Amino acid sequence: MMTGMAPRSQMFWLVRGGNDPAQCEDACAADDNTSRYAVADGAAEGCFSRLWAGMLVQDFVRASGLGIDGWYDSLLAVQQWWDADVHSRVLRPSAKRAAREGAFATFLGIVLGDPADPCRWQAVAVGDTCLMHTRGHVLLRCFPLDHVTQFDNYPHLVGSRMPVEAVLQRQRLWADGRGESGDRLWAMTDALAQWCLAEQGGGGNPWATLESLLPLPDGQRDFAAWIEGLRNSRQLKNDDVTLLTIEL
Repeated sequence: MMTGMAPRSQMFWLVRGGNDPAQCEDACAADDNTSRYAVADGAAEGCFSRLWAGMLVQDFVRASGLGIDGWYDSLLAVQQWWDADVHSRVLRPSAKRAAREGAFATFLGIVLGDPADPCRWQAVAVGDTCLMHTRGHVLLRCFPLDHVTQFDNYPHLVGSRMPVEAVLQRQRLWADGRGESGDRLWAMTDALAQWCLAEQGGGGNPWATLESLLPLPDGQRDFAAWIEGLRNSRQLKNDDVTLLTIEL
């Protein structure tokens, strides 16, 4: 947990073009008081993946006493929570069959600060939801992917029926870093993360562009309009987009 002045977070999102907002399969949760944050991207091929993504981020942010390396230990309880919710519903036979396969999502969890270093950040990730650390519009770190060519249609996923051991075997990723006052962390789902790295690789400065959206009086509306413009110009793939920004 951070000491002194608390970090300040903002969230923005936009559903895939052509879908209803209730169909957005991204999920985001943040608590500036405990300095815990999470973003997840539910996979379309799963069943109740939107529900699963929401549970993953809620559980992580609520678990204020859990260290970053203990996240895997909490997965079984979240899986049981998802299973109980799904079983409480009246489902068609086809939905019951799909539910037996489970839900899937990418996941990124972030914890800020510790007693020895209040500006330290720690993160755990599975898949292609990314954390980017910038200072003065300069990228210092990108995790877990750091190059535009690393994005594909088959990211690692956390499953609601996947044995925890299988998650550990497929991908076990932690990272940490140290920030300074005024630095910014950006947590984002894959479409926007891929655009940011492509824009930087082409000589642009996506961080200055993103920063310019933050102080606007209706940031969510302006963010949505900006994302739609990128989609219309085919710079950004048509997918759910979520951005969580944290000022240290």
